[in-house]
Amino acid sequence: MSPIAIDALAEQQRVRRTLRTRNIRAAVASVVLVVAFGWVLSRGGFPLLPPAGFWSKVEPTFYAAFCCGMVFNMLTRFARNHFLIAPLAKVPFRKIMTINAIGMALITYLPLRLGEMARPAMLRDKGSLSAWAVTGTVAAERILDGLVFSGMLLTGLALAAPQSPLPDHVGNLPVPVWLVPQSAKLASLVFAAAFLVMLAFYWFRATARRVTERVVGIVSVPLAQKLAGIVERMSDGLRFLANWRYSLPYLVVTLLSVTSLVWAVQLLAQAVGLSELSFSRSLVVLGVLALGFSAPNAPGFFGVVQLALYAGLATYIAPEKVAHEGAVFVFLFYVTYLANVTLLAAVALVVELFSAPAPTVAPAASRDGLGT
Repeated sequence: MSPIAIDALAEQQRVRRTLRTRNIRAAVASVVLVVAFGWVLSRGGFPLLPPAGFWSKVEPTFYAAFCCGMVFNMLTRFARNHFLIAPLAKVPFRKIMTINAIGMALITYLPLRLGEMARPAMLRDKGSLSAWAVTGTVAAERILDGLVFSGMLLTGLALAAPQSPLPDHVGNLPVPVWLVPQSAKLASLVFAAAFLVMLAFYWFRATARRVTERVVGIVSVPLAQKLAGIVERMSDGLRFLANWRYSLPYLVVTLLSVTSLVWAVQLLAQAVGLSELSFSRSLVVLGVLALGFSAPNAPGFFGVVQLALYAGLATYIAPEKVAHEGAVFVFLFYVTYLANVTLLAAVALVVELFSAPAPTVAPAASRDGLGT
């Protein structure tokens, strides 16, 4: 065997060992997170399963409407990505929908949000669409979502004042509920700052590239050039910000999607007997949930969803009712979310496997044509 072949074989073995190590670490992290969240939920007196016979007390019409609202929310979330990608490349709409459906399942079931890399990996197309540019769109999407949900949380708190006095615990956990409005204010500041940084990153991308080359170049010129190239490609993913043809429809679809989920949450509350949860109060519950979703997760967002929903409900609902009707609300929301994510991903896989191949990705119009 030639030295070149030996080196190639050694490199392949090294890559396999690295992947195996990463998979083992991810599996261990998953187990640790699930056990930790399970312990916290049990310590807090939060039931993972609702009381026996709960289904007979659920209003099926409201629950069915909730399911439809959640599916609509997910489909519109997938569809809005067209406006993020369109300034970069002409990607078939079917492909955008199926890749986003599969990507959401990977984000949900892989720990620590490792699934975030799935969409850039699946959408990239050599010569037409850079994975780093898609990563830039993912970052923009997360920041804009944070702004929308934290703003929605503040709006809900302004329209529907929390119960007074607020409980000094959530369940049996010594966590004061007043942390909810305080967290809303902090989150708004964080995402607003991130939004400003994102705008600066795009409008002054040439400066960002030069700064990267100079700073990192002190250590390594080749590394500086490589990172500068990554910075430039990621900034391409923010190109939609400069064109109202894409940014305005993206914002409109986002608001439509969020509103549908708030409406769905209110319907679920009606279905389980939490009539106190009005539309404005549902804004708060969903806002708290959104903050929970932004954190690193255990597989299936286990624990994060339950804790966030219980904290949101405790802002308005009496503790004894949170432990009963609230438990049904949390259980149905979580199970329905997982079922919808899984079903949509399965449909997307079937479409990709058995439908005619989608048209190939093509480069978008020039920057000048886009007004950037």
